[in-house]
Amino acid sequence: MYSMIQHRQKEWEEKTDQILEAAWNEGRNQLFEYEVYEILNYMGIETPHFEFITDPEQITGQLLNRFGSERIVLKIVSESVIHKKKLGGVRVVYKDTEFVKYSFKKMNQDFLDNNLPVTGILLVEFADYSEEIGNEILIGLRETPSFGPVLSFSKGGADAEHFASRYSPPNLVLPPISMKWAKTLLSSTEIYKKYTKDKRERHIELINKAQVKFSDLAASFSNFFSSKSRFFLKEFEINPFIFDREDRFLAIDGYASFGPKKEREKSLSDDMNESLDPFFHPETVAVLGVSTSDNNKSGNIIVKNLLGAGRKKIFCVNPRGGEIEISGKSLKIYKSLADIPGNIDFAVITVPAKAVPASVDECAAKKVKAVLLIPGGFSETTDSRDVEENILKTARDNNFRIMGPNCLGIYHSEGDINTFFIPENKFSINKDLKQNVAILSQSGALGIVEIHNLRNSVSPRAIVSYGNALDTGPCDLVSYFAADHKIKVIALYIEGFKEGEGRRFFDIVSKIKKPVVVYKAGRTEAGKQATQSHTASMSGEYAVAKAAMKQAGIIVADSMAEHTGYIKTFSLFSNLSVNGRKTAVVANAGYEKANAADNIGDLEVAFLDEAAKQRLTEIIPPFVNAEPFLDLTPMAGDKEYIDSVEVLLSSDNIDAVMVSIIPCAGPLHTTNDEIASYEKNIASELVRIVKKYKKPVIVSIGVEPGDDLYSSLSRILDSGGVPTFSSAEKAMKYLNAFIRYKLIKEKHIMSEWIKDE
Repeated sequence: MYSMIQHRQKEWEEKTDQILEAAWNEGRNQLFEYEVYEILNYMGIETPHFEFITDPEQITGQLLNRFGSERIVLKIVSESVIHKKKLGGVRVVYKDTEFVKYSFKKMNQDFLDNNLPVTGILLVEFADYSEEIGNEILIGLRETPSFGPVLSFSKGGADAEHFASRYSPPNLVLPPISMKWAKTLLSSTEIYKKYTKDKRERHIELINKAQVKFSDLAASFSNFFSSKSRFFLKEFEINPFIFDREDRFLAIDGYASFGPKKEREKSLSDDMNESLDPFFHPETVAVLGVSTSDNNKSGNIIVKNLLGAGRKKIFCVNPRGGEIEISGKSLKIYKSLADIPGNIDFAVITVPAKAVPASVDECAAKKVKAVLLIPGGFSETTDSRDVEENILKTARDNNFRIMGPNCLGIYHSEGDINTFFIPENKFSINKDLKQNVAILSQSGALGIVEIHNLRNSVSPRAIVSYGNALDTGPCDLVSYFAADHKIKVIALYIEGFKEGEGRRFFDIVSKIKKPVVVYKAGRTEAGKQATQSHTASMSGEYAVAKAAMKQAGIIVADSMAEHTGYIKTFSLFSNLSVNGRKTAVVANAGYEKANAADNIGDLEVAFLDEAAKQRLTEIIPPFVNAEPFLDLTPMAGDKEYIDSVEVLLSSDNIDAVMVSIIPCAGPLHTTNDEIASYEKNIASELVRIVKKYKKPVIVSIGVEPGDDLYSSLSRILDSGGVPTFSSAEKAMKYLNAFIRYKLIKEKHIMSEWIKDE
């Protein structure tokens, strides 16, 4: 059976390749619709009966008898016409020989009169069907520069784009996919509920099979997968597939464009398997561009920060030579790298952009293992591609790695590395906090801002600003830090993917078993990719990137604030396991209790057993109901709060707790002075019992964390491993995300990844 399937697949691939070859030889990069039909039939996908004719005399009664329908659809075939219907290139006529001939001649002449060349006319069986939602399906694929082929599934029909933009965006997935993934894609959609409600299991199966066949087509004709064909499909779309009144699943309208495959460039890291360790754990560091007189220059600040990080073997370079005093130490300035005795593992280049190539040549001659290019002024501002390519070639030829250019640098707590050219009084890291996060960002400033905002909760183990990613980019870095067992969370800010890099990123991250949090900039690009097909206009680059990242199991942030919130939550919860979704709430304000209920998401309201109810009744005021979403009212003090939370955490029926503290309530010790004067304040006690029960507890404090009056409240909670947010809405969102991630990762519920939360 397997060999038979292989033979059949090989046959349709060969026939498809022949169609593409013939069209290309005719000077076309688009297929005619009858050619799309032929490919579908070879693949085992049903179409209406069709006949391509070039002469009205071919239309005979015998020919028309091959059509089962009483009516026939005439479609113009012209390489100059994509949207046939808008130009009158689609007509439905009764199956009368003379009338069909007349219609053929009339349609042909109308187009010729408008100077539109006509290759022929396609006669297609008329398919009668209802246009109710669920009967028209769009399945398409298109090849994107970054991620390669992408499959899309959505409502079909003439209003597909309108529906996608206003009601339900298309569901996207990267091939190749199995039948299991096809089922996942369909089951993640809203229309799936209608199919199951109407008991349309057969229709579900037909759609799933079609998606797998489109996946096979995408993989066989792509720049991203190896195959014998010299062509790739830019787009291949059926809009719509329909279920007709005879319950056939038919491909009605088809569009396809293609081109010759291009040889993909290998990145430096494809050719070199050397570790990135010299960036993060070098023995010796040289800084090129240290000023001989001004310690406010970037090179001098970097030297000062390296000294402050505990780095011993630092060498300063400037063609003028001499000495410089930095942080009370007198340092020799070497005139070149060649003058430095011994080996240099890591070189930081801070010279102006025009001097960078010569400095890189020095690094090559010195056999440096890793080079960090701080300067901007390359491809991000001017057409310096040739300069960058020469730098890259030098690195490749001499077996070293490059970070940058146009980047802020690297921080690594364990490697004693800090190359950020930011004065210590403006950027410092509290190493007393949990150090389990790597922040990888195209924008160095963003990493600095996030660390400042997380200063009371998270100390990064590593921050990397990789800038233009001439060589080392997100793929290399995420792979490197995934192997570091001390890193529990990897966070990335990505502005864009280079050609082919998106697919490589997807393949790497799909295998990583620790949380990866990404904010992908560029959502406005979604509307800029529209071409002739619905598939292209409905699935811009941002939509594709987001879908691919979700498919890979990434936590995708929709804003920078969300990105920071996810980092905090996943970092502080990194040592916690999750048993389920059953959640309780303790609040002292009715609106926060309601806010939590409104934002419950995928969480479930916990069930209180009689023992827990009885224990709560002994703690809470008599006018408060003992229930899983508990409103203690502003009358509750620290002890009532803590005792109530402990009862809930000790219950086997409760998996997580959200605590809302409106700090202005009189009985609570929440101000900085109150916390300082009362040892058993709510913040300190909450940290204590959370550590005792090791269940996820998240807190809303009703004000922005860090508010001057209540700064100790949020600081004690955050630093104690209990993430705080300014509202129940935010707290529930992040609790939801964490529990959802843990359960999906452990139970492999794929449909959860790709559905919209």
